[in-house]
Amino acid sequence: MTRCALVIVAVGLTTLTGSALAESPTTLTAIVGTNDGFNITLNDAAGQKVSRILPGTYTVVVDDRSRIHNFHLASNDDPTVDFRTDLDFVGQKSFTVTFKNDNGYAYACEPHWQVMSGSFFVTDAPPPPPPPPPPPVRTLRAFVSGAGVVRLSSSSVRSGRYRIVVNDRSRADNFHLAGRGVNKRTGMRFRGSTTWRVRLVRGTYSYRNDRLGSKKRLRVR
Repeated sequence: MTRCALVIVAVGLTTLTGSALAESPTTLTAIVGTNDGFNITLNDAAGQKVSRILPGTYTVVVDDRSRIHNFHLASNDDPTVDFRTDLDFVGQKSFTVTFKNDNGYAYACEPHWQVMSGSFFVTDAPPPPPPPPPPPVRTLRAFVSGAGVVRLSSSSVRSGRYRIVVNDRSRADNFHLAGRGVNKRTGMRFRGSTTWRVRLVRGTYSYRNDRLGSKKRLRVR
C-alpha cells in the first residue's frame, strides 16, 4: 500500500512540474543607459531586439544601468500595461505583464524619449513573407579599339540593372551610350577601363564614338 501511494505521489509531482514549466512566462530583457549612453532596447531570449511578439504573459527584466535614464513601457491601445523604473534607480527589476493580441506597445527613457525609444507589435498572425530578392545585376562589356571602333558584347538584352564595363584603348576616341535614363561617355583622352551602373528599360539605346559619329543600336526588350 505504501509503495503504491509513493508511485502515485511521484507521478503527480512530475505532472505538476511539467505543467508549471509549460506555463512559465517568456522572458524579455530591457537594457537602458549602458555607460550612461543614450541607448535603450528590449530583447528576446536570443538577444535580438523585438519588433513583433506573440500575445501572452511575459516577464520583462529591466537592466537599468544609469541614474540619468529610466525605462518606461506602456501602450495607447492597452491601458493595463504601464510600468517604469525610477530615474535614480540602477540595477535590475522584473515586471510580469500580459501583452494583448493586435496591440502596439512602446518603451522609452522618459527624460530623453525623443532619442531613446522603441516599439513592438503583438500579434498571433503569421509574419509577412520576406520581400523578393532584388533583380540580378547583369554585365555588358563595351570596347573602343585603338582605331576608334566601338562595340558592345550584345546587341539585344533584357531590361533591368546592368554593370557596363568599358575598355577604351584609344586616346583620341570615346564610348558614348545614350537612351532613356542613360547618357554616359568616356573622355576623348581617356584610356583604360571604367564601370558604369545603369538601369536599362525597354526601348532602343544608341552607342557611338563621338569623334566618328556613326551610331549603333542596343535593343532592350
